[in-house]
Amino acid sequence: MAEKKKSTGPKKKSTAKKTGKVNASVKKNTSNKEDTDEKKLRDALKEYAEDLDLESLAFLVQQAQVLRKRLKVQELSREYEQLDVKAISAKRAGVSKDKLEVKEADDNSHFIFVINGARNFFSLKEMREMVKLCHHAASTKDGARRLYAWFGRHREDVIKDTSIDGPLDAALVTMYNHIVNNYTVKD
Repeated sequence: MAEKKKSTGPKKKSTAKKTGKVNASVKKNTSNKEDTDEKKLRDALKEYAEDLDLESLAFLVQQAQVLRKRLKVQELSREYEQLDVKAISAKRAGVSKDKLEVKEADDNSHFIFVINGARNFFSLKEMREMVKLCHHAASTKDGARRLYAWFGRHREDVIKDTSIDGPLDAALVTMYNHIVNNYTVKD
């Protein structure tokens, strides 16, 4: 009489979900079906885990960590496709191109414009030039264009650090409006 071989691995069941072909067999019909399928898979995983030795359990945990990291990377990739890196950082930090904070030195020797997460320092001379060009602009758009051109000639760091995308960027409009509403041209 032949001896029956003892199984050292998990009990095999006839469902395709437990053979490793999970993605092919799980269909996305309804939320309830997905919930049921997920529960079956979690139950199957628990059942298999009961039969594994310590080394196999450690390997399984390591693989789960790899899968979790992969899912996080995929999520970040999708987010990156929708927004650029600086916009994501700004969104998380709560900064905006529509908000401007201006800090003036007590002696007006310098000014700090904080916008879109960037701190831009301007000397009194630079500030006077910006005030003059803004007050000579025919419109808000013209003022934003003039600021963009001036930054391009004199302060490219402001364009880069503030993530200004072009002559009609919201940050330029915000700066222009603040300047014309709060400063006058001095002779």
